[in-house]
Amino acid sequence: MRREITDVWLRGLTPPESGRLEVWDTRAPGLVLRIGKKGVAIWSVRARTAAGKRTRPKIGSWPSLSIADARKRARAITAAIDGGGDPVKEKRAAQAARKAALASPTVAEKLVEWQAMKIGSWSERYQREVKRVCDREITPKLGKRPLAETTRAEWVSVISAVHRRTRGVGATLYRAASAFLNHAEVHSWIEVALLPRKGLSAIAPPPPSRERTLTDEELKSVWLAAKALKPKARAFVHLLIMTAAREMEAADIAIGEIDLEGATWSIPGERTKNGLGITLPLHDLLMVDLRAVWPAHGERAGDTWRLLGNIAGNGLRGFSKTKTRIDSASGVSGWRWHDLRRTARTGLTRLGVPRDHAEAAINHVSDRSQLERTYDRHDFAPEVIAALQRWQAHVAALVAGEAGGAEIVQLRRQA
Repeated sequence: MRREITDVWLRGLTPPESGRLEVWDTRAPGLVLRIGKKGVAIWSVRARTAAGKRTRPKIGSWPSLSIADARKRARAITAAIDGGGDPVKEKRAAQAARKAALASPTVAEKLVEWQAMKIGSWSERYQREVKRVCDREITPKLGKRPLAETTRAEWVSVISAVHRRTRGVGATLYRAASAFLNHAEVHSWIEVALLPRKGLSAIAPPPPSRERTLTDEELKSVWLAAKALKPKARAFVHLLIMTAAREMEAADIAIGEIDLEGATWSIPGERTKNGLGITLPLHDLLMVDLRAVWPAHGERAGDTWRLLGNIAGNGLRGFSKTKTRIDSASGVSGWRWHDLRRTARTGLTRLGVPRDHAEAAINHVSDRSQLERTYDRHDFAPEVIAALQRWQAHVAALVAGEAGGAEIVQLRRQA
């Protein structure tokens, strides 16, 4: 049936007893209203594509879509078809794309998978650092997006926002995101890496390298200030000063890593930044500190029992509070925990320790080429012990008279 469709006519229309009634509107070519026996009226457009294929896209139902609006849509769709479009085909393609997107793994899912694949090749400290920055900065913003649909603009936007807030965190985020996306490209999760491989300096340049070292007087003040802390926090600070270890290495020191007879501390590779284990000497002053926090005889402490945490068996946390107390008691300011490591490294050079030995003492290998590391398998273990013993003797001399000589005598008697 062809006629001008009006509201009055539609409201007076009786639905067919069976089948469907189709009414072609004479005012909008191609506009058809199909009415079923239950009275449901559906608008559609009838036309042929440029390829001669019949198409019949639905555009709504009456009365939700008025006659006037149906005519507007019909004319727009007819014009699009005349221009080479195919609304039905386009709609099906869009639906397929949405289904594919729902089936595609999200950024959050692939971040978890990536981190799991790196267990064993990353140190525990680096694993925690990557997880923290991903959970805090990437997952809340891009986590629900299908990874394959994310764009370079989205990733750069997230990193740039963080960088504007905190330069150091922005640089860390860029490195983590870049490593993840390069991994994703290699494993065909995405077609191309979404961050430029050398874009760090342009997108999130890291802050200038710190140069702060503590003078001997400042080092002595920090050491003595630590003596007023509780035994576990005191041991943490003294370990950092005398061994040049990193914060998390000292914070998570465990029973199984300590040789009481040999007075050494062996940090396993899974707890170091570069994945290489290292054995450090423990001065008598450090042995006093460690004896003070050693588990009581009745405690069930195995090799993995961490010595310095407020919760028995756990590692020390709350570094910032400890640092605030040290600053207040020592009067030394403008330094960070990591500056103690730089101070020790600088001190080794000042004490005449050869460069290779000093670098090995702080577990650095970056100054050696890959070729050197391949052919020179010497681990510098004796040199590390000798170098740090010189440094520890220097620190002990600085704090002589205040270092707890009575405790050392008692320790030697116990041994």
